[in-house]
Amino acid sequence: MIERTLTYDEIGLTTEEILASIPSDADSLKEVWTLIDEIRGFLVTRFAFVTTGFETINRFKPGPIIMNQLKGSEALCWFVATAGQEFEAFQRQLTQEGDMVRIYLANEIGSIIAEKTADFMEIVLQEQLTPKGLYRTNRYSPGYCGWHVSEQPLLFELFGPIAKTQQPESYPTPCGIRLTESCLMVPIKSVSGVIGIGHHVSKREYTCNLCGFSTSCHRKQCQ
Repeated sequence: MIERTLTYDEIGLTTEEILASIPSDADSLKEVWTLIDEIRGFLVTRFAFVTTGFETINRFKPGPIIMNQLKGSEALCWFVATAGQEFEAFQRQLTQEGDMVRIYLANEIGSIIAEKTADFMEIVLQEQLTPKGLYRTNRYSPGYCGWHVSEQPLLFELFGPIAKTQQPESYPTPCGIRLTESCLMVPIKSVSGVIGIGHHVSKREYTCNLCGFSTSCHRKQCQ
């Protein structure tokens, strides 16, 4: 298993990326800069991944869309990435303070931070693959493209042994991420999923027709 921690500056998040997801009026821009200064001071993001043979996919039911996208893979990379417990605590603090503007902006920034951490994870993965002449597919997460979120525990099992109770608290907690009874991740600003690996696979542009949320999504492309 590969596991890394990153700082705000290491994940390469830009103000332009943040503003692309939120209203860019003068007041919001000022608040974004304030939040960035605060977040940069404490942020520690984390990611981890393990690689397995392609046959591991047989434990899951990711659905035909994802299986089609993984076609040609010879191995699989299973990953988690999170904005971190420190960011989770920051969000709780903002909720207690009750400033709805800051709560909203921090929520958007947290989502971007988690995705940027996953982006960095892909770079590290590819650095390992390139010397072997291997490539990777896009990443796909439970809860999207027909892959039910209830399979999160199966994914987390790949990061270590579990207790016989099969209760949420018995599952591994890679990068400090734990699962709730409804299979949601805590810290909330976390992502998990799978990436295909092979000599004849490639990373493609995401297209909205792959995602069941395309009619309600406010982003230009899925992550």
